[in-house]
Amino acid sequence: MVHEPIGAKEWAVFFLCVALWGSAYALVETALAAHAAPAVIVAGRLWMAAAMLHAFWFWRRKQGVAAGRTPGAQYKLFWLGAFGTTLPFSLLSWSQQHIDSGLAGILAAITPLIVAGLAPLLGQDQRLTWTRAAGLGLGFAGVLTLIGPEALSGLGGGGSLALLGQLAAAGAALSYAVNGLMARAGKPIPVLEASAGWTFYGALLATPFALHALAAEPWPDPVAFAAILALAIGPTALASIGYFWLVQRTGPTFVTQTNYAIPLWAVILGSVALGERLAPQAFAALALIGLGLFVAQGGLKAALRLISRSSPAAR
Repeated sequence: MVHEPIGAKEWAVFFLCVALWGSAYALVETALAAHAAPAVIVAGRLWMAAAMLHAFWFWRRKQGVAAGRTPGAQYKLFWLGAFGTTLPFSLLSWSQQHIDSGLAGILAAITPLIVAGLAPLLGQDQRLTWTRAAGLGLGFAGVLTLIGPEALSGLGGGGSLALLGQLAAAGAALSYAVNGLMARAGKPIPVLEASAGWTFYGALLATPFALHALAAEPWPDPVAFAAILALAIGPTALASIGYFWLVQRTGPTFVTQTNYAIPLWAVILGSVALGERLAPQAFAALALIGLGLFVAQGGLKAALRLISRSSPAAR
């Protein structure tokens, strides 16, 4: 499957997903602080999002705009729900209880590196060229610059729970990578059906753990339910539509580079909404991440071609 050229529309959806997913960390923290168990957060956001997406899909089908169910798609949607929602959401929600958000952000940023390494091995149409590898490396360097290399000092330390939290965050990154590759593989599923289907199966898989948590622990505060509803609307339902649309048009390597921009979005949002002063490394990180995205998507090659064509020797 050959991906579409990346234009203004693709970049707009890319940064919309960054904004939506970037807000998820703060909403999860809010729900955890309001006594919601990680399993309750995961199942709650997925069931609410699945209900919204199915209602929207049904409405679009009644209008004759969206297609019905794709034959044979349920098996794929089940595994997309497992690797794209239940498993990584659970791992990240649990890891945030035991490790700093900075370290979690760095570990999440390995997702595009995993995808770039695995995609060519699985026969997908995204060769790991030197420019793509350089761009991904620059993006990861930008994340390290933004968060600070000192966040890595906690890697492998802090006791058994901290180590398990680190492994959980890394496992979530691996799960997202596997999901991105699966979403791109095989016959494409229409965006609305894919979004509704993977949230439904994800919710189904998460329900037993949520019921166990509700039976064993006190019920969450109302603030937690408000945070879970916000998680369902933005970072789950709307972002799912954007995610599948981007994967089908551009491939998983491009989409997973949102992991580089999400920490930067969180810092900029803190500056705009909370009046926090941007540290000097934030500007360096912005330059590195922007340059990384530019190089990884062939911008450097295009610029070099343009220069060579316009040089006197080429005339």
